[in-house]
Amino acid sequence: MKKIIVIFMALILVVATSSSVYAHSGRLDKQGGHKCSAKSKQKGLCTGYHYHKKR
Repeated sequence: MKKIIVIFMALILVVATSSSVYAHSGRLDKQGGHKCSAKSKQKGLCTGYHYHKKR
C-alpha cells in the first residue's frame, strides 16, 4: 500500500512541475511585461516585448 501511495505522490509531483516547463524567467516592468531574451526569440517563443499582466 505504501508503494502505491509513493508512486501516486511522485506522479502528482511530476505533473505539477511539468506545467512550468514553458514558463520563463524574467522580471516584469511597470507595464507588466518585458522584452524577450535572445534564446526565447531563437526558440520562437516570442518576438519582442510582451505582457504578462493586464495593463
